[in-house]
Amino acid sequence: MTSPKPAAPYSHDEVHLILATSQAIIQQTWTNNKEEWGKTLDLATYHAREIFIANQAFTNNNKLQVWVLVPKTFDPENPDLSLILSAVETFLRPGLIATKELGVRDVASVSVASVFTPARYRGHGYGSLMMRLLWSQIERMDNVEFTFLYSDVGSTFYSRMGWVPKRSEEMVIPTDFALPASGEVTLDTVTDQMLENLAALDAQLLRETLKVQINTTPDFTSLAAVTPEPRCLQWLHMRSRFAAAHVLKLEQHEITSLGARDQASNSFVVWYHDLGKSQLFIVRWRVDPLASQAETVSALMGAAQAEAKKWNLSKVVIWNPEQSLSDLLGLKIVYRDSAIPSIGLTVSSPTASSVEWVMNEKYSWC
Repeated sequence: MTSPKPAAPYSHDEVHLILATSQAIIQQTWTNNKEEWGKTLDLATYHAREIFIANQAFTNNNKLQVWVLVPKTFDPENPDLSLILSAVETFLRPGLIATKELGVRDVASVSVASVFTPARYRGHGYGSLMMRLLWSQIERMDNVEFTFLYSDVGSTFYSRMGWVPKRSEEMVIPTDFALPASGEVTLDTVTDQMLENLAALDAQLLRETLKVQINTTPDFTSLAAVTPEPRCLQWLHMRSRFAAAHVLKLEQHEITSLGARDQASNSFVVWYHDLGKSQLFIVRWRVDPLASQAETVSALMGAAQAEAKKWNLSKVVIWNPEQSLSDLLGLKIVYRDSAIPSIGLTVSSPTASSVEWVMNEKYSWC
């Protein structure tokens, strides 16, 4: 006989969502969610990592914010940290929206991450309530027209609050997989110093793509994309660098190669070292339509394989690749049931009731 579910410690009318501004509250959310995202780390190292990545150009100056669901009696100046019922992080990001009516526009977007409810408070709808309240907060933010997240709890939970699941597929390229010959393709290594110019080029090409694509998009549909920016790419690499130096404590821990770029075309790849899971993630992949497709693909993917081998990583992973890449390499695209991309419009429009996510790749993950 199953025991009855304990009563909720607080009704939904007795709680509210607040922005955490004190380090004590923010660090308690890290302590709470360590069991999910820091299982292999001791608490001090986990906190050190969170402090490190929270103080990058991508996250500082309130671009990263922590929200907590707490009782209305909770005193932020003298907090009882055991009463944090649920917590979530938001990141303010540049974005692009394209509609037939208004063309391509620069807007703001908000990515949502680190949604966590401590085990003792689960089963009372606090997580759902928090996300509904968060959506209302995002709707009131200046110039924010869409919000997105990556779901690890399936495709249904967040869709009830407005985040609609989109394509969630990947292709895995083993480091020992034999690629077609790359021919006469000369690549430059992408370094920290090159990220700003490369991201600017990527954003320019994305705007041009949206201008063309919106003309063939069904009526009442917006196209949304996260604008490529060097700060986010750098933030991803800083996560890898912290892991190499302070988690795995590798003797050779300097990560200097961040991707590869074709000297003769606007083709490039940017990657991220997921050292803990022995994989090299391709965060941005672009093959210039004017370039030799097979040779350029082989050169860029070969550079990714070489970087993976350098760090003893077993595979290269790319999210939502084009079918042409799968056909060329002879590798399958498979469904991914974790980190499911989900997006929603926060500004209603009479001419756009649905949204399609353009350039839905790993670079926008956080």
